[in-house]
Amino acid sequence: MSGEYKIVSAKGRKNRLRIFALFLCLAALGGIVYYRGQNGDGSMSTITHPKVQDSRTEKQARSDFDKLLQDIFKEEVCDDSVTLNYILKDKKKYGIEKMEPTLGSYSLKNMEGSLLVSENRVATLETYDYNKLTEEQQLIYDITYLMSKQNLESADFLLYSECLGPTSGIQAQLPVLLSEYNFYEKQDVEDYLALIALVPDYFGQIVEFQKEKSKAGLFMSDTTAQAIIEQCGELIKKPEEFYLISVFDKKIKEAEWLSEEEKQEYIAKNKEAVTKKMIPAYQSLIDGLKGLKGTGKNENGLCFLEKGREYYAYLLKRMTGSSRTPEEVNDLLDEKIDGQKKIMADIIAKKPDAYYDAQDVTYQYNTPQKVIAHMKTAIQKDFPALDENITCDVKEVDKSQEEYMSPAFYLSPAIDNYQKNVIYVNHDERYDLSKAFTTVAHESYPGHLYQTCYFNGTNPNPLRNIIDVTGYTEGWGTYAEIYSYDFAEINKDVANLLKANTLSTLFLYAKADLGVNYLGWDYDELNDYLGKFGFSKSSARTIFDSMVAEPVSYMPYALGYLEIEALLEQAKESLGEGFALKDFHEFFLSIGPCPFAIIQDRLPAWIEEQKKGS
Repeated sequence: MSGEYKIVSAKGRKNRLRIFALFLCLAALGGIVYYRGQNGDGSMSTITHPKVQDSRTEKQARSDFDKLLQDIFKEEVCDDSVTLNYILKDKKKYGIEKMEPTLGSYSLKNMEGSLLVSENRVATLETYDYNKLTEEQQLIYDITYLMSKQNLESADFLLYSECLGPTSGIQAQLPVLLSEYNFYEKQDVEDYLALIALVPDYFGQIVEFQKEKSKAGLFMSDTTAQAIIEQCGELIKKPEEFYLISVFDKKIKEAEWLSEEEKQEYIAKNKEAVTKKMIPAYQSLIDGLKGLKGTGKNENGLCFLEKGREYYAYLLKRMTGSSRTPEEVNDLLDEKIDGQKKIMADIIAKKPDAYYDAQDVTYQYNTPQKVIAHMKTAIQKDFPALDENITCDVKEVDKSQEEYMSPAFYLSPAIDNYQKNVIYVNHDERYDLSKAFTTVAHESYPGHLYQTCYFNGTNPNPLRNIIDVTGYTEGWGTYAEIYSYDFAEINKDVANLLKANTLSTLFLYAKADLGVNYLGWDYDELNDYLGKFGFSKSSARTIFDSMVAEPVSYMPYALGYLEIEALLEQAKESLGEGFALKDFHEFFLSIGPCPFAIIQDRLPAWIEEQKKGS
């Protein structure tokens, strides 16, 4: 969690929990960069590679490159203990011995250090003759090189980075991540308790960083600060009932490898650590934010800051994996919003009842278990098969956590234990899980669970498993969600209307984000825009505050989906009757998480292979 912190919002919809393996992206590689030039026909140019003199033989170059990837992997997963615990079950298998528990560090100095790491990695990669590497190595080279170069672009924006936010901020995510910390053996419990004791220092570093932001005139808006203060206050309002206590107790009681005496000892230690370390850490964060509240110079979006527009453009590339400029994204969103409006208007004009039926649609598969079982079978025609040993347990969110969790979420498994999967569902009275068909599909089949397991089943280099391009991942989750409407066994017109409504809403949120943070909209301008689509003033205010607090949050879902759609349409157009959706899915999923430019670069060769096969 050092540098730009590594925990972001959910794998699924916004507000869903997920620890993203952004370790390369944020800690050392920092994001995504693309070479955009054009070919003679106006299409995007292929990725360029530096010309180097590499005296190594092909065999030696490949061997050295594998060693480099192994070193990078170990360096990244060992950066903090939470990362290591989530990524690996059998650490020794990957040459990792016991390490001292750490949450990493969060400071300007650490971020500057990550730039040096990126410089070194770029320099090291440039010693390799790209043509001597295997096809898989070339793919990893492209990803690592592009993302390392991108991190160097962040040098002018270090103080613009933000680890606190009402939804995806570390203060919201850390307790949930700790509640899901894996206890494989006694040492994991010991490490966990040590991590709880480190939270005060870690939060102290964050407060110091916020002070640096304040001095630079970059502290958050008062609205955002107050939201975080209230959230933290609510979290620790009843210290004895802090949910890390009850969750820990339950996990320890289920640990068959502990004696009853050890269980009681650990339960007592955890309660003391939470009440004397975690709770005071949150209070110190509250006090720190209260002291800084009012020092922010901007209550509007990023673009009202000196380098805000440039920073937004950087974030857009880093978070979405798309090479499109903000201006191109703006035009694309306008086009797609108009397109979805037309689709909905046409459906309602031809089938007026579809509008009313969509208001309270009833799904035959009305429990998460039924949805998973149904979709696992339904997708077999269009998606390549998974390992038969893949399992998925549906667990209930602990009662003490229901208030903080979304309706459902998927937690990525350890890469050496990926066959065992878990989806959590929330039975809070706010949610009607009988209506969660597409949500569960987003998280399970053919969404995140399927996507994660399929890629792991290709036996990729371990480094690939910790590279996550959010737009690739969430774009696929959105794609899976839209796909699932066709298998919900509801009226076709209703399904198409719900698809268009889901996409148009998502695109409107993305447009709002762009408007507030890049185009310079204030609340009144956003309200005027959203009012044309039926949004109330109160909804517009909520959306405005959300976009100010957490820029680019919706873009990975919207733009990621649109990039997949563009790849799909290009493949369909090129292959005509020879196009097979299942083959396209296999192509896309086998490449794995990476910038879309890299997928685009490899699409023409795949298309030619398909033509030859036909």
